[in-house]
Amino acid sequence: MLRGRSSWIIDLILVFLVSAVLIRPLWKAKYTDNWGSIESTFIADARMLKDHWPWPLWQPYWYVGTRFDYVYPPALRYGTAALAKYYPMDAAKAYHLYAAFFYCFGIAGVYFLARVGFRHRMLALIAAFLAAVVSPGYLFLPEVAKDGFRFGTSKLNALVRYGEGPHMTALAWIPFALGFAWLSISRRSYPWAIASGVACAMVVSNNFYGATALAMFFPLLLWAFWVTERDWNILRYALVPPIVAYGLTAFWLTPSYLKITLRNMQYVSSKGNLWSGVVGMLLLVAFLSISDRRYRNQPQRTWELFVVGASLFFAINTAANCWFNFRLIGEPARLVPEVDITLNFLLLLVAFWLWRKNFASRILVAACAVGLIALHYEYLRHHRAIFPAATDYKPSIYYKIPDWIARNHPNARSYVTGAVRFWYNTWHDLQQIGGSSEQGLQNQIVMPSQWEIVLAESAGSSIAWMQILGVDLVAVHGPNSVEWYKDFQYPKKFDGKLKVLYDDGADNRILEIPRRYRSIARIVDRKQLEGLQKPVDQSDQVGLEKFVQVFENGPDVPTITEWIGTDELLVKGKPESGQSIIVQATYDTNWEAISNRGALPIQRYEPLGFMRIDAPAGVTEIRLRFRKPFEKTVGEILFLLTLAGMGWTLWRHRSNTSSSRPA
Repeated sequence: MLRGRSSWIIDLILVFLVSAVLIRPLWKAKYTDNWGSIESTFIADARMLKDHWPWPLWQPYWYVGTRFDYVYPPALRYGTAALAKYYPMDAAKAYHLYAAFFYCFGIAGVYFLARVGFRHRMLALIAAFLAAVVSPGYLFLPEVAKDGFRFGTSKLNALVRYGEGPHMTALAWIPFALGFAWLSISRRSYPWAIASGVACAMVVSNNFYGATALAMFFPLLLWAFWVTERDWNILRYALVPPIVAYGLTAFWLTPSYLKITLRNMQYVSSKGNLWSGVVGMLLLVAFLSISDRRYRNQPQRTWELFVVGASLFFAINTAANCWFNFRLIGEPARLVPEVDITLNFLLLLVAFWLWRKNFASRILVAACAVGLIALHYEYLRHHRAIFPAATDYKPSIYYKIPDWIARNHPNARSYVTGAVRFWYNTWHDLQQIGGSSEQGLQNQIVMPSQWEIVLAESAGSSIAWMQILGVDLVAVHGPNSVEWYKDFQYPKKFDGKLKVLYDDGADNRILEIPRRYRSIARIVDRKQLEGLQKPVDQSDQVGLEKFVQVFENGPDVPTITEWIGTDELLVKGKPESGQSIIVQATYDTNWEAISNRGALPIQRYEPLGFMRIDAPAGVTEIRLRFRKPFEKTVGEILFLLTLAGMGWTLWRHRSNTSSSRPA
């Protein structure tokens, strides 16, 4: 056990409470006037989960359908939804409570890791203060500094202004994951290794940028131990956290999830480049070589090596990206909060070394400390000013537009853009062809079609795309709208071509897309369908019009579709011989079709990624059900086996500890 447990507990509680005071407005926040924040996406997602609790398999409202587990890692979505459901409150309130708790939890985590590494109580408290107040990354990242608030921390800025709740929550767990790993290796303890694995699982289950940071931190920690101790036995304890972490996440972190997420990185970040990979590899080789020579067999310097290595790689990754477009994967600028933690540790390391050197050095350290506090005086004095003001959501267009659609066209699939898209599902179950987390989209046709709709000058291709995608309504915001982003480059292109259903007089309109039937299924001539070719590109209006001709001007056979919950779609129609049913929803191998004539095979309609059913004559009703994917079942078994293995290991440790106690 940790020595002086009472001081650890007292300090952790104290750090948490002081952090809570610094972010007091966040604990009370519900809706704020920061409508452009992406926190709306997590609020909407949690609200849908709360209303379809506990295990929806399919997400029918975003991206013409996608697997529910693909949308985002589960921890924040389930944590927020559970708060909203079992302590009845609005999902927005629940999200802010969840984010506030883990923000403070993360500051306490910095204290924990610092005390484990420095083995010094006062240094750990100073580290917690720095984590709550200081962002040294501002010194060499001018764009980040310019965006910050009066020298407040970058992580608070990211959380409050940009809604990075998942990333900040994942970051909160990283110090605990590293601290537990440190204790497990230094004390050769499996219980601490298991604790590290649980914390690692929580990092990954909240956010992948946090997971990326952990994937950088963890090898550096292991390298620091290996170089300074040269003991192969550390592998016995070092391998436990990643094994436990994967076992605990296997029920959702499936192979297809990883494949989809990596593929969709193209939509949420820029690609890496070759020269960055070469430079990164050279830097890594140089670091390994130099650190091996300077720190070999010096176990008292393990923490120093870890801090130096982490500071070096995180600082280079972000600074080189800022100044030279250095990029391996993802967006390095998103890791500035992690940079701050490493550099704060490095500052403490240097300050502690100087403090022990001589009296003059102590004077220098004290002067720097006073200067640092003075530099952040404005933030400490006005720390609440960073938080947006509370507001009533009902007068905003972000509520009015989805509410009008919910009251007048509840079953319509709409195309909404900008921040309206983010907030669209916060209050109602409504279908849109966009969504709020591109990393989880399954149907690749969704992105180029949206680019064409908002960027094309001509209305023809835009209308054709919306007809093909089963869109009934489109919300358009002009230059005078208060909508945050105004994605339409040519908002007047639909004038005289589409019927206006709603106009608030403030440059926000809802237009009707001409479609034969208000459903997301079409009965089409099979030969005509098979004669269609995939459009050459997103602007191929001739090719798009051919699809419209088959979908909207084919057999005069009406269809009706109705979602039953999230995982079942009822399709009514009477196809005849030589006709097929196209369901304008994403195909997945786990869909099954049961009709009044029995089970029917479902094919992928390749040009659009939709479902195709070649139903025989006599079919009048089809129930499409989404089954649990087999890989999720395998993952659940791995999860249970991991829990059993953890329990057995802890039981053995307890038994061995009890038997070793003197009588």
